[in-house]
Amino acid sequence: MKITENVINDLIPLYAVNECSPDTRLLVEEYLRQNPARAAEIQRILMTPLPQSQPAGLEQAEVTALREARRRLGRQKWLMGLAIFFSLLPMAFVYANGQSWWLLRDAPGSAAVYGVIALILWVAYARERQHPRSL
Repeated sequence: MKITENVINDLIPLYAVNECSPDTRLLVEEYLRQNPARAAEIQRILMTPLPQSQPAGLEQAEVTALREARRRLGRQKWLMGLAIFFSLLPMAFVYANGQSWWLLRDAPGSAAVYGVIALILWVAYARERQHPRSL
């Protein structure tokens, strides 16, 4: 079977990082010995320095910003969930043994307390969404 240039092009990345088997390495090296122009081109590509990555401080700032965003979104999620729960809790009812029990009708004091808690949670949620903190 004849090894084409396309096959070698597919193998060059593995060859460059030494992630190929010894047989594959020998195959690529044999191809490059037979094609010196292609060998020179690949050698030039392998010797070209890669551009420097961003400074480590910038990466750390991005990680910090991501963690802060995740923390804030998590807090918003919990505030909204609790606000919905406490908003609906006064409407809770139970039907058992032929009797119905409704929190708003049968325990209006507790329903009012849950309503106030819901209001506080909704205000906290709205403030959290409207006032983004700068990093």
